[in-house]
Amino acid sequence: MLRLHPFKQDARLQGIALEGHLRWVGDQLQLQFRLQGPQEDLVCPSQTATAQRLDGLWQSTCLEAFFAIPGEAHYWEFNLSPSGDWNLYRLEEYRQGLRQEQGMGISAISLEKEVLGNAVQLKAEVALDLGETLRAEKTLEGSLTAVIEQKGVGCSFWALQHCGEEADFHRRESFTLGLQKEAPSA
Repeated sequence: MLRLHPFKQDARLQGIALEGHLRWVGDQLQLQFRLQGPQEDLVCPSQTATAQRLDGLWQSTCLEAFFAIPGEAHYWEFNLSPSGDWNLYRLEEYRQGLRQEQGMGISAISLEKEVLGNAVQLKAEVALDLGETLRAEKTLEGSLTAVIEQKGVGCSFWALQHCGEEADFHRRESFTLGLQKEAPSA
């Protein structure tokens, strides 16, 4: 698991820890996140009975992944709320041409929320079915990011690496994870 860091250090973020992992196995992009923070401060919506594809999830606590084909302008953004609601977008170039990706979808979502004393821990695992869209590709670039909302504080922006003067998850130089397609295990 890789540790994500807030864009700006702030004493109000103490007690929040976020880790993530991203793998590409067969036709699936596999994501794992582990978020822990103070239960009374962290905005972490309860899981819904039926996960839905929704817009605007990044306006509150949202776990995210960005991925792209090296050398290509277009890229994808995946959003997951602790509620289980999700969305997957394709962008044609930097912050342009946003649309829902229809050729990919969710194979599985697993969310586990646990209260540990005064803290809450969320574990999320997601399998994105990349379908035909990336079947011929062998290499991807990726990044793990998150928006973390705290009561009375607002949102903080977390990433493996921040590459600008403002928090901006779309900057391609922050797609530092080199993903090699792995064969599925038998």
